[in-house]
Amino acid sequence: MKVNILTTDNFISYYFFYPLLANKKRLKELDIILKYYGKVRESIYDCDVLLLDSKFFSKLWINRGFVLSLLEKIKEKCTNVIWLDLTASTGSTHFQVMPYVDKYWKKQVLKDLSLYEREYYGARIYTDYYKRKYNLKEEKVQRVESLKKEYTDKLYVSWNIGLGPYFTNIKISNIIRMIPWPLKEKFNYTYKLKTGHPSSSRKLISFRGSRKYSNIINAFQRIKTIEKLESKRVETGPISYRKYSNELRNSVISVSPFGYGEICYRDFEIVLAGALLFKPSMGHLKTYPDFYVEDETYVPFNWDFSDFDEKLDGLINNPSRIAVIGSAAMDKYKYILSDQGLNEFCLRFRTLLMDTG
Repeated sequence: MKVNILTTDNFISYYFFYPLLANKKRLKELDIILKYYGKVRESIYDCDVLLLDSKFFSKLWINRGFVLSLLEKIKEKCTNVIWLDLTASTGSTHFQVMPYVDKYWKKQVLKDLSLYEREYYGARIYTDYYKRKYNLKEEKVQRVESLKKEYTDKLYVSWNIGLGPYFTNIKISNIIRMIPWPLKEKFNYTYKLKTGHPSSSRKLISFRGSRKYSNIINAFQRIKTIEKLESKRVETGPISYRKYSNELRNSVISVSPFGYGEICYRDFEIVLAGALLFKPSMGHLKTYPDFYVEDETYVPFNWDFSDFDEKLDGLINNPSRIAVIGSAAMDKYKYILSDQGLNEFCLRFRTLLMDTG
């Protein structure tokens, strides 16, 4: 099966496609041959499946008509076209492309797909929640099209950025992602997992993040997190990435609020560092791999922070529970990146490609 991929040098794209790069031999054994493109050219249509990275189109949406006409042309020339929605949240969507694609893959989706039939303030279910609960001021916010019922069957969960190269220095990752894809796909990629060790001797509680967002609705949860932690004398200001990594390795608990999306690089950095992931409830979504098993691989708190202090204090006073959950999260991560876990990923990728609904 020939699979062509239209993508770009975006950081998210590199992390998303990393498991395909790292498993190209396994995929070849499954008769899946991948070829990456950074531009639309005639040879891109010579395939069984064409994957379209939404990041490639990000700057083109200023001319919506052009994008849709391009997609119409692509669909005329390709039997199987799949849109890869690499946006950050469950709610940031591009459902306007549905008539021009055969499938729509998204890194994380709402468990109840019928919820996509309505509109949310700020295009996210959690920003809508904060707007209504706290009567926040009106702002210029993102708006997206709702999902028509006739297209629900096209919507699939792909995989999240948890399969990215978190063992690689971020500066090196930035260099690699800027290399043209035809050259990048020739390299050999492997997972060389480096992890910390959950320990009850750790003392730090950590979070590093900014209050600065384009609007209050996206910043709201982070602002509340910072307020809660600063009241406990936890430093939250910016530090260098090296200091941040060292801080994580010495943290017993690390908080990871939502930002532009629910899933964040920080989630996986926390787990790999051996700290406990303390995060707003992820019960509203499904993703793959599912790192978010409540009270097993992370500890959730309510979106309104009503149980934040109680749960955090409870964890601090129960170091053995922290160690159990932190170890379970690490074990799950190690399994996903083991030979068996990566084989499962490749088989799932083939199923996604072949599933005709």
